[in-house]
Parts: sequence; structure tokens; C-alpha cells
Amino acid sequence: MIDALKATESTQTNSRKPIEILIVDSNPADTRMTIDAFRSAGGKSGLHCVSDGQEALLFVRKAGQYVDCPLPDMIFLDLSLPSVSGLEVLKAIKSTPELMHIPIVVASGSQNPEDIRAVYALNGNCFIRRPTELGQLVRFIETCYEFWNSVVTLSSKSPSEVARVAASSESTPRYERTF
Repeated sequence: MIDALKATESTQTNSRKPIEILIVDSNPADTRMTIDAFRSAGGKSGLHCVSDGQEALLFVRKAGQYVDCPLPDMIFLDLSLPSVSGLEVLKAIKSTPELMHIPIVVASGSQNPEDIRAVYALNGNCFIRRPTELGQLVRFIETCYEFWNSVVTLSSKSPSEVARVAASSESTPRYERTF
């Protein structure tokens, strides 16, 4: 039984498709640690980095220098960003039908309960307090990468298809429960 489980686990690990990850962080040291941690977790390709909120929005909208970049499968977002804050980036992405399916993991040094509530109110997928020790960060990112790459089924829809589905669901009648 254990051998069969190990064989299944090995097959799943080897058959994973690489996921495209956008890292949005203004601190070069944190960005470098995050990249190293994702690589250690198995993210050998598909890592893209931007250092401010405006660049993040250009990237996901495939605008400017990012026109040929792939749409990320997941975004790893810091809240403390210049030009456009992490919360504003989160709000913009989660309120855009073509982008709202992208999971956003917010990693922040903040312990402010208001920041945490704001992330979830804006439909962030999770909020973590960024570990300060590299070993802890690597363990967290390995877990995160395993979860988003192996456990979760990510949307494979094209942005135009996501927008079409979102638009059609808006016209679908809603049923309310009454007691």
C-alpha cells in the first residue's frame, strides 16, 4: 500500500505542469528570497517579478512591455508597494472578470488585523505573515507551491472565456431563499 502511494505521489510530482507565478514585491532582498524559495519548491520556470503595483497591473493586463508575457496562474503579492498599493492591486484584479480567477496569495510583514480583513474582503485567496527566516520562507513556499500546483485545480480558461462566463452569469437569474 505504501509503495503504491509513493508511486502515485512520484507520478503526480513528475507530471505537474509548471505554473506561471507573478511575484509582486518592492524589496529586492525579499524578492530574491522568494524566487530562491520557489525554485527550491520546484518552480524552475514560470517565475516573473515586478517591483510595484502599477507594473503588476500592466503585467496582468498584458500591456506595455508585458504584452507577450503569459497570464499568471498565481500571484504572490506584497501589500507595501510604491505607486499602487497591494490592496489596490488586489481590488483591481479581483474586480476584473478576465482576471478574477487568478489566485492571489498576499505575503506581508503586517500584523494589522485591518490589513488581514481587507485582503479577505477584497477576495484575496490567503494572507500570510511573511517569515523573516529563509528556512521558514522556503517551507512556506514549498507548501504553497505544492498546494497551488498539485492540490488545487487552477482555471485553464482563456481570459476572454472567463469574461464571457462571468458576463453570462450576471444575466442568470438568482434564486433567493426565503424562510
